[in-house]
Amino acid sequence: MPNTSFADYVVQWEKLLKSLEANQADLPFLADLRSQLARVVDGLKAATVLQDMYRSQSQQTTRDMEGFLDQGRDLATRLRNGVRTQYGVRGEKLLEFDMKPRRQKLKAASKPKSKKKKKPDPVVQPDPAPEPVTNS
Repeated sequence: MPNTSFADYVVQWEKLLKSLEANQADLPFLADLRSQLARVVDGLKAATVLQDMYRSQSQQTTRDMEGFLDQGRDLATRLRNGVRTQYGVRGEKLLEFDMKPRRQKLKAASKPKSKKKKKPDPVVQPDPAPEPVTNS
């Protein structure tokens, strides 16, 4: 029986147990096995209930963790903003808080930028006029 679920097994086994109970006078030698299967079915049902309970607890725990993460991100952002308020956005002290200070770009003082010279467009020469043909 490929792809048989727990519920399918429980249904099958409960039918088997009912049939065995109805015919226990004819099958007294199976009484011990029947009671063992009944305990297994009860255990499987209890385990399924526990699994559902743990699944819901796990989902709730995940939601709780996400809430703590959101709250922590908000608080950390507010704290970082407070540090920036105290030390400024360019303060080197920000490095202690794993924050990058904004640094001014220094202009090169040694050599001024040379302007690129634009090459002149080539001058187009008009075609020379054809010489008049004389009939001599």
